Amino acid sequence: LNNYKKIKIKDFKTDTRTLKKGDCFIALKGKKYDANDFINDKLKCSVVITDKNIKLKNIPVIKVDDTYEVLYKLGIYFRNNYKNKVICITGSNGKTTLKELLYNILSSKYKVLKNIGNENNIIGVFNTIKKLNNEYDFALFELGMNHKGEIERLSKMTKPTTAIITNVGSSHIGNLGSRKNIYKAKMEIKNGLIGNIILNGDNKYLKKAKGYKCGINCNNDLIAYKIYSNSKYLLFNIYLDDEYEIIFKNPAKDYIPILLETIKIGIDNNIDIQTIIKVIKEYKTYKKRLDKIVLKDFTIIDDSYNASYESVKCGLTTLKEVKQDKLIILGDMLELGKFSKKYHKKINNILRIINKKKVLTVGNDSKFIHSLHFKYNKDLINYLKTINLDGKCIYVKGSNAMKLYEIIDYLKKI
Repeated sequence: LNNYKKIKIKDFKTDTRTLKKGDCFIALKGKKYDANDFINDKLKCSVVITDKNIKLKNIPVIKVDDTYEVLYKLGIYFRNNYKNKVICITGSNGKTTLKELLYNILSSKYKVLKNIGNENNIIGVFNTIKKLNNEYDFALFELGMNHKGEIERLSKMTKPTTAIITNVGSSHIGNLGSRKNIYKAKMEIKNGLIGNIILNGDNKYLKKAKGYKCGINCNNDLIAYKIYSNSKYLLFNIYLDDEYEIIFKNPAKDYIPILLETIKIGIDNNIDIQTIIKVIKEYKTYKKRLDKIVLKDFTIIDDSYNASYESVKCGLTTLKEVKQDKLIILGDMLELGKFSKKYHKKINNILRIINKKKVLTVGNDSKFIHSLHFKYNKDLINYLKTINLDGKCIYVKGSNAMKLYEIIDYLKKI
């Protein structure tokens, strides 16, 4: 850099498509790409940081040992300049729903920054943390992981003043080897924590951990009771200074600890309980998460955002209350590794309690579910063309990589 004058950096970016003059481009290597392949003198940026020996004529290049370490340390720098509250959320399921619901509750009184969608890896968290300034009263971060050590790194970067764990399930068990290891990986959120932790006290693993607990069992600090659900909504009561009724427009009882965790955060930050109740009642869950689509001849329940054993169990359980004939379409649950056959076979126990149903599956390991099985989506769609769907409730669930939106798109068009 000796041949260049001082350069004022306006922003740090990892995507060449968004670069502008004044930006510093940090080249990262992922599973499917190597950003170094896109480095050339035509880049619209002022500095490039890379771990490769690259020389450019018009743009200064800084070579480092690890560009992800640069991202991590820059994230720590931005976080250290922020003086207000940081809430971090992790768990096998329900992270995005909790984050979005909590955002709506806190935004009723405060200015809040959150990471967009499920941008919950180090890149997504960095892209949010760099926007932090002290005009925001709160920062909300969803933290995701595939392997041991990822949550620890994200926690040390974000330094949460409050941490929340939604649950410990089977997601990524293929990488981590056991649910006990998944629990340990989720608990890494405590390694950067500078405040309190709120837990799903109904979870087999979390109920033994230290922290404020939420759920339906008597071991919890905040307890839901008088629980009722049908095909449209979930209802339960809580007791604070008085008894309050909570209504949520999604029937899945697995949402109860998540809702209680948001109530706890709201109350702790001086949000009026009636405001919290109103926000929860008006909240609509994200698309492709038990998303009900009523068409002329039949109804679709689009739950195709992603799939773990726990989320499939949750979705299928809600079908017990549906009186229509049910067509259940399930794709593979991925990232289960050597446990895949075991968890797919466990789905059969849940299906037994659902009446008036026909089950179709697509993929590889979903063949272990008792069903009419197809290898590819196109084959399943061709079968759908041969049967009468009138009056049916069609439930669709599978891991995101199974592209079950192809089936949803077909159903919407007929």
